[in-house]
Amino acid sequence: MRDVLESLYARLSRSEMVLNGWLHLPGGVSAEVMGRAGYDALTIDLQHGLIGDGGLVPTLQAIAGTPAAPVVRVPGLHAPDLMRALDAGAVGVICPMIDTPEQAAALVQACRYAPHGTRSFGPTRARLVHGDDYAARADTQTLVFAMIETARALTNLDAILATPGLSGVYVGPGDLSLSMTGRATLDFRGGEVEVAVAHIARSAAERGLIPGIFTQGGDLARAAMALGYRFVTAGSDLALLAGAARGVLDDLRAASPAPSTALY
Repeated sequence: MRDVLESLYARLSRSEMVLNGWLHLPGGVSAEVMGRAGYDALTIDLQHGLIGDGGLVPTLQAIAGTPAAPVVRVPGLHAPDLMRALDAGAVGVICPMIDTPEQAAALVQACRYAPHGTRSFGPTRARLVHGDDYAARADTQTLVFAMIETARALTNLDAILATPGLSGVYVGPGDLSLSMTGRATLDFRGGEVEVAVAHIARSAAERGLIPGIFTQGGDLARAAMALGYRFVTAGSDLALLAGAARGVLDDLRAASPAPSTALY
């Protein structure tokens, strides 16, 4: 497990592609399934997912039994939540609704130890799973992503990207499209949203930062990769389960013969 912190950071530093899975469901079993399926990283969604605070550590423990690296999307820009996720063993955090450089700076500060930040020292489980020298490596190897998902954040993008210590940005296409067009969609292809999504990836890469994005997989993930995204979420446990179930039922119902109208 110790190598997970170093390996995810190293892979992204080498500009390698990382495929991330998204965890909405509580209980830990879907985390094991997703991790064993071959995702490079798994993100525990504490903002919109059904995994409460009490489920964080059990889900991290479930991920630890797989090759995937554990990341946490925190509910918001709240320093105690960020510190708790990292102390519990997450190798990176994704923070939603970062609209300004001041918010981006506060995010980084909460995730870095003094003198570079204000993270309180107490890596309870992190030291257990990442090694006794965790604190010496945490500031450089912990990944800190600011979510870009509003028109305001897009306006402030250059200033956000200039934040010292920020690892990268992570696009939430649903909120970004809602903010820009009034309609939420995960399909960022076409129109002003695609232009914005391409601009974010290009601008992050130009600064040596990691561009990340949420997709439901398949064609959208490939489209994101083509735009230069390197930390690509390709499906969530909930959506994949629902899609597979619908696929089986649609196939069976389409193949079923029509009810007989014969009289007996």
